[in-house]
This record gives sequence, C-alpha cells and structure tokens, in this order.
Amino acid sequence: PQTIEALNHAKASGAPIVVAINKIDREGAQVDRVKQQLSEHGLIPMDWSGDTEMIPVSALTGDGVDTLLETLLLVADVEDLRANPEGRAAGVVIESHLDIGRGPVANILVQRGTLRVGEPLVAGPAWGRVRALINHLGEQVKEAGPSTPGLVLGLNDVADAGDPFVVALDEKTAKSVAETREHWHRVANLGREAAISGHGGRLEDIFEQIQRGDVATLNIILKADTTGSLEALTESLRKLERDEVKLGFVHRAVGGITQQD
Repeated sequence: PQTIEALNHAKASGAPIVVAINKIDREGAQVDRVKQQLSEHGLIPMDWSGDTEMIPVSALTGDGVDTLLETLLLVADVEDLRANPEGRAAGVVIESHLDIGRGPVANILVQRGTLRVGEPLVAGPAWGRVRALINHLGEQVKEAGPSTPGLVLGLNDVADAGDPFVVALDEKTAKSVAETREHWHRVANLGREAAISGHGGRLEDIFEQIQRGDVATLNIILKADTTGSLEALTESLRKLERDEVKLGFVHRAVGGITQQD
C-alpha cells in the first residue's frame, strides 16, 4: 500500500519517475514479478518497451547503486531538472530520531537553496538553530546545497518523517511558526484518535467489558526508535481494532520509555 501511495503522489506531481527495485540480494527475489506488478499500475519498464527506468539494487551489498545514480543524473539532464542554490533553504525530513547525547536528529534532503550551520530552521512542529550538519559520509560540513542529504542537529523536538522544512528569517519567527504547527497538529491528532478511557486500564477490566457486550478501549502509550517506525506501528495497531475493542493512544512519541510514561 505504501508503494502505491508513493506512486500516486509521484504521478500527481507530474515528475519523471525512476524506480529502484531493492533487496535483490535476498534469496527468492523476483525482479520480473515486481516489474509486472508495477506495470499493472501504469509503469512499463524500459526493457519491456516502456518509458520507466527500473534499476535493481541492493542497499545491503551496494549492487546497482552506481547504475541508479547514473540513471538519475541522465534523467535529470534530459528533463533539464535544476534547483536554485540561492536563497533560503527548503526541503523535506526523510527520517528523524532521538539520539542519546545529541538530542533530536533529523535526516533531511535539501531541495532548493543552501542550508548553512547557524541558520534558524522550522521542520514541521519542530524548530531550532542548525548546530551541526553531517553529510552522508559522517563528516561535519558547513553547508548543504540542493539534492544534498544530511543530518541536522539543533532542533528542539523530533520532526515527523515527510515534514517539510524551511529556513526562517530569525529564531523568533521559527519558534512562532513551529508552535502554530504544533497546535494544529495536536488538534488533528485528537480528531483521529479513539476516545481515551478514564477507566479499565487493566486487561482484566477490558475482558469484563467485552463479556458484558460493552465497547472496550485499550489505552496505549506507544514509543518507537524513529518517526517512520512510530507511524508504521500506529497504522498496524489501528488495523487490529474490532467493533468490541477500540484503541486509545494516550501518548505517541520517539524515544525510550521514561518514568513519566
């Protein structure tokens, strides 16, 4: 379902699509099967007389990665895809997590402008001043231009995967925008979550409610290592809901279990 969702977004954007078929190192990997399934959604591979580049790769062994990068450069050249390195940086948060010792860490991709150390940044409901920038080789750098991935340190909270980020005019503006986003994010979450039950915290109480024919609510505090994992776990748990048992997410966050939890 996530692949289909990503495909629909890519089609809607009108951008050229390049497919990386991952995990070809696994025993029983069926590249042609994947191509056939993608063709059912309108993506026909080049080697099947279509117009979509599909590159088999292995993130584990590195096989095919060079070919993928060459293909991306070729497509960008043919389509004349360019980004402006001038002005305030903007992009997207790919993943984020809470690092012991370093605090909230965001893995970002700059899409336009140039991000520099010391600049005020807003990423979803999180904000802060860029304390450090680390490139894909683990080296500290002073700036990151368009199409450059990197780790950003200095945010006050863990940003959500997929959140857009932008460099603000100053710290005051960054904080104000982040607080407004956090408010509406919290309001949206309240609308999605099942009502939190003020009683029945024990499993025995929930079983009693089910036996009486009442609708029971299982209250959950969910913590995960990254925002991507948190969202995946939340959606998986929601699929387990039944008419007689609903889930109430008391708290969802990235990081370890604390005494406050």
